[in-house]
Amino acid sequence: MEKVLQYVWIGILGYGGFLLYGAWMEHTEVITSIEQRIPAIEGKIRRAKKEKKQIKTYLRDIEEAKQNIEIVAMEVEKLQKKLPETIRDAENLGLIKKLAESLNIKNIFLSPGIEENKGFYFTKRYDLSASGTFLQFLIFFEKIGASERLLNIRALEIKKSEDKQRGRFQLVNAKISVEAYRYNPDHIEERGISKIETDFKNKKPVKRKGKKGKKKGKKK
Repeated sequence: MEKVLQYVWIGILGYGGFLLYGAWMEHTEVITSIEQRIPAIEGKIRRAKKEKKQIKTYLRDIEEAKQNIEIVAMEVEKLQKKLPETIRDAENLGLIKKLAESLNIKNIFLSPGIEENKGFYFTKRYDLSASGTFLQFLIFFEKIGASERLLNIRALEIKKSEDKQRGRFQLVNAKISVEAYRYNPDHIEERGISKIETDFKNKKPVKRKGKKGKKKGKKK
């Protein structure tokens, strides 16, 4: 019996070694599993860093875009204020008639239209119908363009006159729309900055698709 007890510690030591070996093997498997996952984790970290850099670049681009938009909007508002504050029908009608009469254009009939809101400015059309030669109307257009008042030929319709020809120049009947402008004091140029910021906040991250392996072509 005593001899048996002398060898019990050997059994206990062996069993303890077995348990220790099992724990060590389990630990080794865990370490191996972690090591195998490290490349994938490092890849995710690199992608995250890249995405972070792209987001920073995108945000910087947004700030630059906002500044450029503000500059353009301010330029538009400056141009807006260069337009006349009012449209004076009597003065515009008088100028158009005076220019036509100075060129001996005949059968002059003028009628003012209504104002139209075009955003940062209003327009008003004056319809002119008259008779004359091509040269007379050409010079009339040049004088309209050279006038100190901001006027524009919006529409033009010319037809051959049915009246008996008296001179060597062909007479025509013309219908002309002359347009005048004034700025709209109630208009504020839309920047669109809030929409850019809202779109960015609501933008959903794009899901990355796994890379598909390339199909091998058939050997001929």
